[in-house]
Amino acid sequence: MKFLLSNLLFMCCLGMYAQEAVIYGKITDEKNQAVPYATVVIKKTSRGAMADEDGIYKITNLDAGQYTIQVTAVGYAKFSQEFTLNQDENVELDVTLETDLQALNEVVITSNRVKETLDEVPSSVSVLTSEQIENYGQTSTNIADVLLEIPGMAFSTNQTSNTGQTLRGRKMLVLIDGIPQSTPLRNGSRDVNTIDPTTIERIEVIKGATAIYGNGADGGIINYITKKTHSDKPFEGTTIIGSTGALKTIDKTVGANITQTISGNTNKLGYVASGTFRQTGVFRDADGEVISPYYGLGETNQYSLFGKLNYQISKKQNIELMYNYFSSNQNSDYVSQVGEYGETPTIGIIGEDLGADQGNRYNHNVQLTYDYFNIFGETDFKLNLYAQDFRTVYGFSTFFYDPDLGFDGGQSSIISTKKGARFNFNSPYTMGGVTGNVLYGIDVLNDLTAQELVDGRAWVPETDMTNIAPYAQVKALYNNFVLKAGIRFENIGIDIDDFTTLKVYNLGETTPSRGGVNVEGGKLEYNATTFNIGLRYNKLDAFQPFISFSQSFSIADLGRTLREATENTVSQINSDAVIANNYEIGFASRLGNTRLSGAAFLSTSKFGATYNETPNGIFEILRQPERVYGFELALDTKLTSNLNLGGSVSYTEGKLDSQNDGNYDRYINSDRIPPLKTVTYLAYNWAKKFNARVSYIYAGKRDHFNPNASGEYSYGQGPISDFGIMNLTASYQMTPTTKIGLGIENLLNKDYYNLLSQFSARDRDYIKANGARFNLSLIVNL
Repeated sequence: MKFLLSNLLFMCCLGMYAQEAVIYGKITDEKNQAVPYATVVIKKTSRGAMADEDGIYKITNLDAGQYTIQVTAVGYAKFSQEFTLNQDENVELDVTLETDLQALNEVVITSNRVKETLDEVPSSVSVLTSEQIENYGQTSTNIADVLLEIPGMAFSTNQTSNTGQTLRGRKMLVLIDGIPQSTPLRNGSRDVNTIDPTTIERIEVIKGATAIYGNGADGGIINYITKKTHSDKPFEGTTIIGSTGALKTIDKTVGANITQTISGNTNKLGYVASGTFRQTGVFRDADGEVISPYYGLGETNQYSLFGKLNYQISKKQNIELMYNYFSSNQNSDYVSQVGEYGETPTIGIIGEDLGADQGNRYNHNVQLTYDYFNIFGETDFKLNLYAQDFRTVYGFSTFFYDPDLGFDGGQSSIISTKKGARFNFNSPYTMGGVTGNVLYGIDVLNDLTAQELVDGRAWVPETDMTNIAPYAQVKALYNNFVLKAGIRFENIGIDIDDFTTLKVYNLGETTPSRGGVNVEGGKLEYNATTFNIGLRYNKLDAFQPFISFSQSFSIADLGRTLREATENTVSQINSDAVIANNYEIGFASRLGNTRLSGAAFLSTSKFGATYNETPNGIFEILRQPERVYGFELALDTKLTSNLNLGGSVSYTEGKLDSQNDGNYDRYINSDRIPPLKTVTYLAYNWAKKFNARVSYIYAGKRDHFNPNASGEYSYGQGPISDFGIMNLTASYQMTPTTKIGLGIENLLNKDYYNLLSQFSARDRDYIKANGARFNLSLIVNL
């Protein structure tokens, strides 16, 4: 370690005295019109810039040497060119971009651990750009709503919980810059809402089972990629001021937010930092009634702090430090007035909550990334060292009543800390007419998760997981074919100390109905090998098909199993892992100004992860085999130079083999499987100053289950009625540095219930969705 630090210091000192050069120029299109805000990067370095409104760019502080410049802009084909810089030389390089509105390869993803364009990926991937995030976030500042239009993604809940918001009918692994946010050892469904949208540069969604980041990605991964500086100036900043509220019965609904971002490049140091404060008012339904605060997003205080430093040690070495903090806590003047499922909604009335503020109390993420390009030969090396510290608090419940200890109820809290390291090597190769790369390395992760009550009582014992996973991924390109294949070896050990299950009493009784079981701890071990292989053909723009097979590895909510344990040793608990197999066939097409893509998928697993509610209210995990299947279609077409029309269809269904006899005879609950979803939108752009977009989002019916003899539905089996909502966003560029925006959620003030309210079949959860809400914003760039 001392040797490495000494080398780093030595190379830093050399960089301080190196001769530096400059590259600059103007970016235009075929008509010699300026292309504003294009992204310019020097490949395999941290240097880059964003062109100004006149298409002018400038990159300073470059060492002498040979480089490759890359220029990208939405609506244009990617441009790359090699150039050579001499000491103290200023090189002018003007760039002309060719219009290519439907180019798939203009989108670069990094969630596969190495940069690659979409046409190099033989599977379904969705990417939300910074412009799309800003647009969708204009309607709702909740990141779960920003994800809503992604094909395959289920509907959001309008709550802190993302229960039911699955990806292709299975749980997904949520990441921030590759750092796991999910808590698969005790899934609390709070991982989606763990970051503020203003911190995100883009969102990458890889669909289908994948083991690329380890435990918990049966449905795929969602990777929030945080912002980095694109400026070549020493300082620039952006200020965002906004206000939200209801359009009907605005009383007490007005909220406010402010975000300040600064960024820049000084010598070889790049930086970006931001802070956000949001305060939401009361949420109201379409009738103007206060929505129940139960796990709600109304009356919350949200704080976000983010910073990223990037230092170019040398032409070949770069180091980056990222930190992100997020907190969202509810402080409501209302309490729930419980309604009747299927009859009257649960609403909010003035009252005092018996518990502490609920919400994601804190989420700290820190990561150090070290890149060494051409560490040996042409092999690149990347090291990620990361840590996460997370705590979420749930609402007060009399379920935790304990007369012996004098508690009238309680609040549960999930606490999770993760520490990890990723050692990643990327070696390119050429063999005859075949080119490609081999990606290989090892992941190390320690995950310490527990669920305890705010008053200190333990509910789920501390589970200490260590995961060591070597992996390798090969990509080969030959005559328009792209072949990818990979393997990963999971080696997981989980240590559990001796514990006693929490005593549970019926309210008013003095004898526990269950719990108080002494459970002997022990160690659980999981060893699994997962594979993936995919093939894509890119010769014809009109039809680029792909086919793939991939696997994931996950532990099916071990914490829920432990807290209901009746066995006397951990070794007797049924804790078999879930291996999900994802089969997929799809295509992408470009036909003039029209882009069309689609995929059909089948996901199978020998062991299931579906919750079942027993007659006494205990949740157990059904371990029967499962099949989840469906399809997705997406279309985007340019009607005129200013008008775009698009949309998508997402269909998912799932069944399980209840008798383990090969007959898939029972539908999977709707907390896993969403109904049909369609999205239709019309977008207008005028002179790059005024933008407007209207979207219509439709949820179909899903009614596969029957009530019991008392006429009640089990959790997750309530019938779902269809509904549709319309959203509107608009923005106007007042000056080159100032923009105003308006978003309206539920434009037509549709009166409806969210999916969670319907499928949960519980009185307390029977809560209406938001009525029409506005979001005003002012953005000023310094």
